[in-house]
Amino acid sequence: MRNQPIKTNTAEQRKQSRQGVVVVLTGFALIAVFAFVALSVDSGRIVLEETRMQNAVDAAALAAAQEINAAVYAAGQGQGSANIDANSIAVEAARAMAAQVAAANGVYIDPQSDVQFGKRGYDSANGTWPISWNATPFNVVQVVARRTNLDTSAPDGQLPLAFGFAVGRSKVPLQTSATAFIEARDLVVVLDFSASMNDDSSLKSSLGITQAEQSLDAMWNSLVAADPKWRGTTDSKFSVGGFGNVNSYAGTYISSSYTSTIRNALGLNENNPDGSRKYPFPQAGRYNSGSEKYKPSNSTSDSLWNNYISFVKNKSGTYRKKYGYRTLMDYLQEQRFYSNQSEDLWRTPHYPFHAIKDGASLFLSFLTDLDFGDEVGLVSYGAYAVKEWTHYDGEVNIDITANPITNDYATIDTIQRRHQAGHYNGWTGMGDGILKGRELLVGDPNDPNDDGYSRYGARPTMIIMTDGQTNQGPSGWSLPGGFDWAEWTDYDGDGVADYTTSDWKKQYSFWEATQAVERGVTLHTMAVGAGADRELMEAIAFAGGGIFISVPGGATVSEMESQLIDAFRNIASQVPPAKLVYELTATP
Repeated sequence: MRNQPIKTNTAEQRKQSRQGVVVVLTGFALIAVFAFVALSVDSGRIVLEETRMQNAVDAAALAAAQEINAAVYAAGQGQGSANIDANSIAVEAARAMAAQVAAANGVYIDPQSDVQFGKRGYDSANGTWPISWNATPFNVVQVVARRTNLDTSAPDGQLPLAFGFAVGRSKVPLQTSATAFIEARDLVVVLDFSASMNDDSSLKSSLGITQAEQSLDAMWNSLVAADPKWRGTTDSKFSVGGFGNVNSYAGTYISSSYTSTIRNALGLNENNPDGSRKYPFPQAGRYNSGSEKYKPSNSTSDSLWNNYISFVKNKSGTYRKKYGYRTLMDYLQEQRFYSNQSEDLWRTPHYPFHAIKDGASLFLSFLTDLDFGDEVGLVSYGAYAVKEWTHYDGEVNIDITANPITNDYATIDTIQRRHQAGHYNGWTGMGDGILKGRELLVGDPNDPNDDGYSRYGARPTMIIMTDGQTNQGPSGWSLPGGFDWAEWTDYDGDGVADYTTSDWKKQYSFWEATQAVERGVTLHTMAVGAGADRELMEAIAFAGGGIFISVPGGATVSEMESQLIDAFRNIASQVPPAKLVYELTATP
């Protein structure tokens, strides 16, 4: 038998060899897969924990900032100062609230070290809102949640990893933060300058004759105290001794019905040695430039006195044919209220206009104390509206056209105080006032180059005030077809409008309000006195997301003044709700 060579099963050997390699590779692969699974599980836990922490600090920061809002609002109700500084109770309340809200979300923060305060202000050079930490008054709150303690059992302990051994770590530190701020406002105050704003200090006042007499006496006294001089002279317009026999509050009674006889009996025809009238009519008015006119000539003065005499002799009631300080003040308010007729009425406390002035002054003072970066502009309206960005009257020369919404509150106060009821005319064109306020804030929508003067990052806000019924509007205007009242005035959410009107002048005012709202403007409204259109003002405030304040007026001027001061303070304290900052320009 031939010897046969021994055969080896090389294929099988190769197969067994490959199986050994696969086992080894599978082992390595399983280790890698396990590591990836472990990493995925722990990564998911980290993301979930960071999300939970972020949600908690977001809520905590907003809640803490709302404590500052609450303190400002309380100040607006007369409960303390508007200045929220480091010593304010609002700070400790904010710390406590942040810790409470974070804990409610299962996250620990240290209220002393993890809650920081700062001030957000406007940098006009580059149009940004940097935050200065620890600067007062505080309008920014930052809340930080930390899990950085090496002791994982501590409330701020690092997050233990379930499969940390797979990646060589047993725990990881985590930290999240949130910053909430109270938005600054760009405020335009739209004031009613119509002639009815002096009704409460006239003899026809609904407050009664006693209140009217007190107001008229105060008006006279204020003019005597101010002692304005005739332009270019040292001669007083108003003196303690009056004008001839027009020399008492109650007045001199003269029974005659002949104007020339009355003027002579009152001594108003007396001359100075130079032949000029000894008692010229005390108001000559202003030129279109705003400058006061010169002392009237004899003929002009006689004509002006004649008009006053005709007014008094034709009155009814107690003051018929009584020529004195009260009837003179009443005449100026009723017949010569324009600034181009009576240049010094702005110096007098006539109502409710003077109460509006005092309320606006307090409003500006509140903003000064608050110091949250708010800026203010002014619009007035009679039959038409005026953007009050210039004022010249021979004593002050103001021009803020380059920056008509300003933080120079004193200048705005000066402008509003140097006006009078009926300053431009006697009518009430609220719609044009809202239009001009909107243009001042956000520009003219028909002009692509006009963006208004509101700052990016500030809340555009309008405060609209009236004491009457709007009675002016653009000729030929009508409410656009398809206008849906329910979209704007459905107070109770039932799909039905709770305010509508068929009066096209009121429609115009409301429509202008909706145009402002559509441009992002918040609208607050104020209705003053018994004759104010409360329904329209409430509807505008509802549509504009603002507050409506009704100032009913009182039995006395002082009551109304108190109500108006409270109303302006209330509106000043309506700071916007806190918002979260998503990109910080600075950290504490």
